[in-house]
Formats: sequence, structure tokens, C-alpha cells
Amino acid sequence: MADPGGPRPVDDFAVGYVGVPGERTFYFQFVDAGTPHAYLLEKGQVAAFAEYAGRLLQAIGFAGAGAELEPPPIVEPDEIAFRIETMQLGYDEATGMIRLTLSPSQSEDPAVVHLLTPAQLDAAARTGGESVDQGRPRCPRCSLAMDPDGHICPTSNGDLRHHRP
Repeated sequence: MADPGGPRPVDDFAVGYVGVPGERTFYFQFVDAGTPHAYLLEKGQVAAFAEYAGRLLQAIGFAGAGAELEPPPIVEPDEIAFRIETMQLGYDEATGMIRLTLSPSQSEDPAVVHLLTPAQLDAAARTGGESVDQGRPRCPRCSLAMDPDGHICPTSNGDLRHHRP
């Protein structure tokens, strides 16, 4: 796959959250050459990442490549590099690696690139998708997230009877 003298993938890559449903904070966490890197992002970005990564892996013939790989658990980071505004995924056939480019929400900060193996991307996309699904249940009427004690549904004009998760 990768040339021993060429570019190398990160040591670890994990996607997930810290906190309880309704109060979760989502992160990309990398360990690259022994140095941890954490990036903050939104739940919707994690969902989009997981979906696009799955499509990319399918297109390049690596769907399921990380089925046996278990990414490290997400931990509350000591330092966050930045909040992600945009991200790009690309596959380099010459090296067999995935290039993940992260751009910060503060335009004066430069974008960063992390190299991943297809297995690392597959495992992170799987766990990222699972982390999104572990949130609060959705209201069957309006599709908004419901708290454990229910919610005031815009379609019910405030009537909460029989409207609990």
C-alpha cells in the first residue's frame, strides 16, 4: 500500500462525542507521530462525513476495510486545534491513502491535512455514524429531537399528551 519512505498515515483516528444526548460535543481526534490533535465539529458534519466516507470507500473498492478495526475512544481533549468549517476527502491511488483536509472556521488559520488508510477511514466513518444515531429520539410528528420528558411539538399546538420518547 504505502511506500515505507513515503507519506505515512496517522497512528489513530477517531470520530465521536463527549457528553450526554442533547449536550454532546463532537470531535475528530487524531494521533499523528505520537502527537494528539483534536478538532471540534457539529453533529451534522459528522453525519455528512460518515455518509460521504462510505460512498468514497465504496467507489474505490474499500467498503468494509475497517470492519475489524476499533478506533480509540473519544476523550475530552486538553486542547482543540480549531472548529472545522469544511472538510474534503480524496483518495491517492499512488500511495493508497486517503487525504482528509480540514479547514477552520477562522479564515486566517491554515487548513490541515491528515493521511489515513482506507481501514482507518472506514472504522471512523462507522463509529461516527453510530455516534450520530445515539442522540435523542426524534419526534414522530415533527422530527425534532425530544428530551427525556418530551417536548413541545410545533405540530401539536403545545399538547404533550402521548408525546413522550
